[in-house]
Amino acid sequence: MADERLAGIGEVVANLRGDFPDVSVSKLRFLEGQGLIAPQRTDKGYRKYSRTDVAKLRWILTQQRENFLPLRIIRERMATVEWGAEADNHDSRLPDVDVSDQVRRLAPAPAAPDPSGAGMTLPQLASASGLSLSQARELTRYGLLAPRPTADIDFYDAHALEVARIARQMFDQGLEPRHLRIFKASVDRELDLSTPAVQQILQLGGSDAQRRARDLVATQAALASTLREALVRRALQNLS
Repeated sequence: MADERLAGIGEVVANLRGDFPDVSVSKLRFLEGQGLIAPQRTDKGYRKYSRTDVAKLRWILTQQRENFLPLRIIRERMATVEWGAEADNHDSRLPDVDVSDQVRRLAPAPAAPDPSGAGMTLPQLASASGLSLSQARELTRYGLLAPRPTADIDFYDAHALEVARIARQMFDQGLEPRHLRIFKASVDRELDLSTPAVQQILQLGGSDAQRRARDLVATQAALASTLREALVRRALQNLS
C-alpha cells in the first residue's frame, strides 16, 4: 500500500513487547541478519517496518516461543507463503497485526506427549506433567529441568518428566518456581562434596570404576536425604 505509514524499529519493539517481553532492538536486527525480515531503509539508513513486516515478526516470535522451531525451519516455511496483513487504516498507531489464516496453518500441530518422557519438547513436557508452559520455562531457566540439545531443538527425557511432576505437586502447596532453586543449589553442593571420592575411584580405574563412582554418589545422596528428613522432623518438634 503506497501511503502506508511505516514504523521505526523502536516503535515496533514497543508494539511487540506486550506479547513478547524479551523482544529487543538487537533481536530484530538479528532476525534481519538471518534473512527472516527485510525492513525498508531511509536515505540515512534507518529501518522502517510495514504492517506486513510486523505480521512476520509476530509469527516468527510465536513459533520460537510456542513451538520452539529453529530458524532454519521458520525460514523454509516462510518462503512458501505469500505474506499479507490486515490492519485498521483509520488507526494512527501501528496496529497489533495478526497473521493470515494461511500463515497460521504453517504452525505444526503439537504432537501427543510421550508419557515415558523420552524425547519430549518443553510444551509436551509441560502438558504431561501438568505444569503451565511458563512454569516449565522458569524451571528450565533455574536449571531444574535440563534439556538434551540436538541440532534443531531441545528435548527432555524421563528424568526431566519426573522432576516436572514433583515440581507440579510442590506448586500445589503454594511454592513457585523460584523457590525450587535452593534444591538445585543443594544438589550441586552435595555433588561437589562427592567429587574428590569419585575422582579417586576413577583414577584407580578398573572395569567397574564408573559403576562404583555412581554407587558412591547415590549412597551419599540417600544419606543426605535421610539427614534432611531427620532435621525437618526435629524442626517440626520445635514448633510444638
